[in-house]
Amino acid sequence: MEDVLCAEYNVSRSPVREAFRALESDGLVMRLARRGVRVTPMGRRDLQEVYACRVVLEGLAAREAAQHATESDLAGMRTLLASMAQALEGEHVRAFFDSNVAFTSAIHAASSNRTLMRIAAGIEKQALRYRYVAHSHTRKMLEASYQGHSEVFEAIAQRKPDIAERCGQASIQRAEAVILQVIDTLWPEGQ
Repeated sequence: MEDVLCAEYNVSRSPVREAFRALESDGLVMRLARRGVRVTPMGRRDLQEVYACRVVLEGLAAREAAQHATESDLAGMRTLLASMAQALEGEHVRAFFDSNVAFTSAIHAASSNRTLMRIAAGIEKQALRYRYVAHSHTRKMLEASYQGHSEVFEAIAQRKPDIAERCGQASIQRAEAVILQVIDTLWPEGQ
């Protein structure tokens, strides 16, 4: 409820309403008539909708990165992969997750496609909560992410757009399968 948050954080209603509007436009919260705002529930259907979009967008991002990535882009991706490998080996989930998210952003940036980056950023806001839950609950997610990013990077570095696109799509599909397993474990009644 707005008034509860305003009182708790000693702020006026305007910034709280603006924050709720921004979160609502990103699909992260929903308004309920006379009941306030609540976090949008996580579930199978929402995940499948988000990942249906991600498959296409991440494949396209990888394809375009293979065509446009600079040597500096590749060096940055290589460093992020090394960070992910180190975090995976040391079982540092948060460090792995942060490098994973940064690697995805690096591919988007290397694509040099501003429209793709804008659309992917919107989808990414919804996907991040699923990705984080899966990273926090199973090592399989970390392993799938590292494998997928490694394959995508190799295709990008070798300037093979078709292969990069297929690897990007396959990586997202593998991640979705792992996330679905986690969701089914955490919320067996489904949504």
